[in-house]
Order: sequence, then structure tokens, then C-alpha cells
Amino acid sequence: MKQLRLSIGRKYKTVLTAIENNKGCLDVDTIKGCAYGMATYPNGGCYGECYANKIAKARGFDFTTSVIRQTTKATTFSVFSAIKKHYATWYRIGTSGDPCHDWEHTVRVCEEMYHTGKTPVIVTKHWIATTDSQLQRLAAIGCVFNTSTSGMDTTTELKHRVTQIKRISDTGMVSVCRLVTCVFGNTKWGKECKAKQDYLLTLRPLIDTPFRVPLTNLRVQCGDIVTNHCPELIGGGSKTVSMYNSGTYLGHCSKCTEQCGVKKVQGDEKMGNELTQQTLFEVKTEYTHVESVIGSGYEEAVAKLAIEDKVAYRAARKNMQIHSAIILEIEGTFSGFFTFQVNHAAKEFCLLQSAMTPATADKAIYSKMVQKIIDQNTYGYPMVMTVSTKHPLERPDVFEAIGFQTYLMLSGFAYMVYGTLDQVRMKRLAHATMTNAWVTTRSDWLKMKKEWNAKIDAAGEKHNIPNPKFASRDGCWQGSNGYSNVVLTERTIENGKVKTTKGKSFNGNASVLDPVACEVILRFFMPTDGHRVYNPFGGGVQFGFVSGSYGYEYVASEIRQNQCDANNAICQDLDSAKWIQADSSTYEPDGMFDLCFTCPPYYKVEKYVDYEGVIPEGELNSLPQYDVFRDTLFAGYKKAIASLADNRFFVVMTGDSRDKNGAYYGCEAEHELFFRDQGLHIYNKIVYLECEFTRLAHAKRTLDYRKFPKREQKILVFFKGDMKTIKETFPPVGRL
Repeated sequence: MKQLRLSIGRKYKTVLTAIENNKGCLDVDTIKGCAYGMATYPNGGCYGECYANKIAKARGFDFTTSVIRQTTKATTFSVFSAIKKHYATWYRIGTSGDPCHDWEHTVRVCEEMYHTGKTPVIVTKHWIATTDSQLQRLAAIGCVFNTSTSGMDTTTELKHRVTQIKRISDTGMVSVCRLVTCVFGNTKWGKECKAKQDYLLTLRPLIDTPFRVPLTNLRVQCGDIVTNHCPELIGGGSKTVSMYNSGTYLGHCSKCTEQCGVKKVQGDEKMGNELTQQTLFEVKTEYTHVESVIGSGYEEAVAKLAIEDKVAYRAARKNMQIHSAIILEIEGTFSGFFTFQVNHAAKEFCLLQSAMTPATADKAIYSKMVQKIIDQNTYGYPMVMTVSTKHPLERPDVFEAIGFQTYLMLSGFAYMVYGTLDQVRMKRLAHATMTNAWVTTRSDWLKMKKEWNAKIDAAGEKHNIPNPKFASRDGCWQGSNGYSNVVLTERTIENGKVKTTKGKSFNGNASVLDPVACEVILRFFMPTDGHRVYNPFGGGVQFGFVSGSYGYEYVASEIRQNQCDANNAICQDLDSAKWIQADSSTYEPDGMFDLCFTCPPYYKVEKYVDYEGVIPEGELNSLPQYDVFRDTLFAGYKKAIASLADNRFFVVMTGDSRDKNGAYYGCEAEHELFFRDQGLHIYNKIVYLECEFTRLAHAKRTLDYRKFPKREQKILVFFKGDMKTIKETFPPVGRL
């Protein structure tokens, strides 16, 4: 006996077409099939009588699967031509499939067809809501929306669809309530549906589309729905409908006055019927707090929805379901979740994954779910959340309306906090670094650098210190043999002739510390209970200004009096930052420190002078040989190490320079060996990457000598003590 194979039907083709149906409507369906509608109502689709499903079934197609109808160069041309030639001023999307299954594709097709001069009419039930940006794009091309509704919708579906009608209308688009009407019987179900339908009939603009229903329908047989015989019905199928308004037009599209809302439809005149009547049907929503998804009884429902949502897929994992959650139920049915975690160690409240079922997706309900989580935060911790700019609900504008603010935008995601920006500063710094390659040309790094430099400039202006970022650095340039980053050209006129003079950039090319690097080092390598910083070979103002701004006590030893005076003047309002004029190689600071940091001179790279242009005796770059420079530098390090408390970090920002023959001295490597020999652990080797622009200019001269211009500096991090204590001694970063 031959075995029969059951098949739900063949798949729709994946190529976009433009086809005029029996009623004269040009269908340009971006999606064929309706997965969400058929999954929600598997017995015949919406209301049990989905007409598009019936047609698909009759033609052997699988309507339970949504197929995206893609465009190619050839199909785009043919569809464009068909739309252009069609008699109507519009074309319709959503006849045999709901376009909501891929809004982005639908929007893109509408944009591609814009120059046909025809209006796209989108018919949808909004199983998935559009994003705000997608609505704005559709509004820009004059799209018309028909939102399909009915008194047979559930209360939740009704509220969601009416919300979408209002949301679309707010963009300025024509937003039509496309109402599937019935004559309802005098039964309990019929009365409930009639009340909803009466409400929907008050919405404007409105299109009445009678319900096509056969006499065999159970609702008809039990008296819930009353039918009418309509032989004039175009389009085939049953000739019986449930016709609420006997005057409703049922003929060919070419003679219809409504034109799917492109022309005047019922209620274009101002009738004053605002959508405030939404409250007529209150949706019963319940928000249940569970300490852990595991053991709550909602594990399977959360996992299933998380996978369907795609963005929240991690909530399906057992190691994520250990977290707490707010469970959403609408009309007694599981409709969504939002997981969260309280991190007492980091003193933060983390919102994790969330999702709502497509049929219930609603910003107002979602926002209430977030508020229920906020209510759980009785600790006063900052609440952090990472949201996608493309998600229909878990998106920045929804959280901003609740009171969250964005502290970082990165790769299409907004990092947000319900609290103050200062409370998540450490996270912002962590995102700017993350690995041992610190790229200082990234936009957020440059933004933070600009903020710090503005503060330093303001302090300098207040205390009459000119050009404070480079204070006392006049006269510093990269060597005396023409290795400036920039060569300035001055042109003057003498005896009627232009005279050109080349010189050095005495100030703008002086090396100065990056205040963001200072802040990262300070925040990451200062212990939880630490408060003192020592900087031998102290140099510029940046590390002291940042340390003082955070309230730490900062002590620096610096051999140049002019540098000390300028820095102390700039930081005088901070109280806790001071520079002491001393030879750092012999200076012994008072007390013990919680962090040592230094960024000493690179041998023979810059020239440092004091008042009157005098080079102080013992200034490192004035020493005659590299070995003497190194030994003097390391002598200062020994003094600093002795003043560093146990289980603390010593951070050195350094770089190599070349001797007169072009070979590196090896200073970076000698730093590592020196600190290891002093008993410290080599803990981090960080590459600090600067802008490569001027280095590319150098390369034109140096590559013939096989010298690759140096773009990086090294930040070497050493640890004094037991490395096992680090996690307990230093503050946690928290969730990133």
C-alpha cells in the first residue's frame, strides 16, 4: 500500500511581484504568508476565516510561513513598471501576507518605488510594531496605513492595534482603521464583540470591510454572527457575508470612492472623536516578581519567547535563568518577561533581557514592566541597561521616557543608566579601553579628552596661566636636528619680496599626558580604600589635575621650578594636588602611597628648561649618556617603590628612543627587567596608540632606512605584593 505524504503546501516564491487581483487592486506583497497570525489562530487564521489563507490553501501554498519577497535589478524594474502603468494612484502591500514580518524590507521596497509617483497602502495587523525610525521613513514618502481591526479581536489585540493607529497618525500619515464588521447576534459573545465594534466605529478615518463568512461557520450556526447573501461580491469564494452596513461598497476597486484611504474616506471631516476612548476596554495586566526564573514555573515560556524574540535569546539559557524577573501576564496569559540582577559587590542593578509576545507588544505595558523592576531597587543602586536602537520595545526612546539616560553609544547599542552619569563613569572608561591596545582616536575617547582639557583650560584662565595644557613647556620640541612633528613656515615681506622662514613648533609639539589615560589608570589601579598618589619625575599637570578632581592626595616631585609653579597654580582650587621642586632620583616622599605613576622623559627626545631658559642640573635629558639617564631614572623608581604600600600598583608610561645611529636604546625592555628585579610582578603591557597622521609623513623619509615611525607608547603596569589580593582589594567594574 502506497504511503501518503502529508504536506501543508508549497512555499511562495521569494521574488517580489506586482499582480492585479480580481477586484482591480495592484498587490505588491513584500511578504507572502502570515506566520504570526496562523500561529495565533491555527484553525483557519484570524476569526477562523482568513480569506488570504483560504486562497493560499486553494492554490496549494503554505500560508503558515512568512516568505520575504526580495528584489533584484530585474524584478525591481518590472514591479516599478507595473506600478507606474496601473490605473490607480496607489498600490497595496499586505493582501496575502502581513508586511509586519519584515518591516525593514517593506520600508525599503516602498522607498525603491517612490519615484513611481504612486502611494503605497500598507495593510497590517501589527503583530510586530514598526520602529519610530521606520515610521518616519514611511511618512517621508507619503505612505497610507490600513490597520486591520475587528470587534472579534481580543481586548489585548484591540488595544495594541488602536495604539498603532494613533502612533501612525502622530507622524502625519493617513492612518485608517480598516474594520472587519459583523452583524452580531444576541449572545454573550456577540454582545461583547458588538461593544468593541461600536467603539471601533467611532474611530476616524474608517473603512468598513464586511466579514466574509460561510453558513457552515460555527459562530453563524450558534447565532453569534448573522449573515447576509451578497451575489454582487467580487473575488470569488462564499457569497455570504455578515454585513453591518447594507450600503457598504463591494464592487471593483476602480469605482470605489474610498481607495483604501488614499482619497477621502469616512470621517476625513473633523468629528472630534479622539482616541482617548482606548480606556473603554481596560486590559488586565499582572506583573509578578520571581526571585529566579528557574523554579518559578515560567522557565519554558520564557525560553520559548526569548528564542522567538532573537534579541533576548540569552534568557533561554539556564545560566541566565538563575536571575530574577518580572513576569508579565495579560488577561491571564503569559505575555512577556524582563530579567534583572542585583550586584551588591559592584553596587549596581542590572536590567538584562526582555521580550513581549508580538500580539501584545505595547510600549505603555512594557514601560510599566520596567517600572516594576525599578520598584525592586530598594538599595539606591544605579540601574544599567544596554538596549538596541533597532528593537521595537527595548530601545533608547522607551527608556529615556522612563528616566534613563545614555552614557555611551556603540555599534548600534545604547548603554543607559537610571541614575547619574558619574555612577557609570568607570564603565565608560572600561569600554574605551577593554583590551591592552588603547586606541585614543576613538570618538568617545576624544570626547572625554575634550571635556578634561576644557576643565584644565578653565583653571588656567582663572589663575592666569597661559596655555595650561602645555604650561611651562615653551621651548620643548623634538630634538635639535629637525625632528619636530610639524615645521612652521613664516612668511614676511622685506623690500617688496616675500621671505620664507622655517622654524620649530615650540609648543604644540611638546608631549603632554592624555588626561583620559590618566583617569583610566587612576580609576583602575587605585584600591577601594586608597587615597594617595605619588608621581616621581612629575612633569605636566594632567595626572595631578585628574587625581585632585577625584579628591585623591597627589604628590609629584619635579626638578623644574617653573613646571611646579605652573601646575600648583592651575590646581590650587583642588587643594589635594601639589608639585614639589626636587630631584626625583634622590627625593624621598613622606608616608606611604596607594598608587605610583610616572611618565618620565624619553631620552634625548625633548629639551626641558626652567626659568630664564636654564636647564636644571640633573635634568634627565641633559645627562650625557643613556646609561647615566637610565640609572638616574631607576634610582628615582627605587625611592618610589619603597614608598609604595604592599598590594599596590606601580604604573609607568614610557617609550623607546633611538641613538645617533638609529638603533633603539631598549629602555622599555630595561624597565620590565628592572621592576622584576625589584620584586614586582609584570602585570600589564598596554599599547597606547596615538593618531598616525604625522607618522605617515615621517614614513616618507624613514622607510628608505627601514625605520617604521613609532605610533605607540607603552603603559607598563607592575604589582607590588600578592596578586591573589587584587580582586578583593580593588573595586569591581560591574556588568559591561
